[in-house]
Amino acid sequence: MGVTYDLIDAPYPYLCAVYRCRCGAAVTRHGDEAGVQPPGWHVHAAEPGESDEAVCPECVARSEAGERGQTPPRPA
Repeated sequence: MGVTYDLIDAPYPYLCAVYRCRCGAAVTRHGDEAGVQPPGWHVHAAEPGESDEAVCPECVARSEAGERGQTPPRPA
């Protein structure tokens, strides 16, 4: 998944960004915050030139636990 930017057509238009993780988690940021990733989220392109991929804090923690050889916690 990734980041989708949209201009909201309202009386006072503003930018909206939806960050979506592969697990289904999503966070919406509005206005000035739209260009800043949500706290704890990692956003990067897997390959140069590709679109950004967003990873939620829970998936980041599971990934890091797996890299250390620990059993990743199960999602609730």
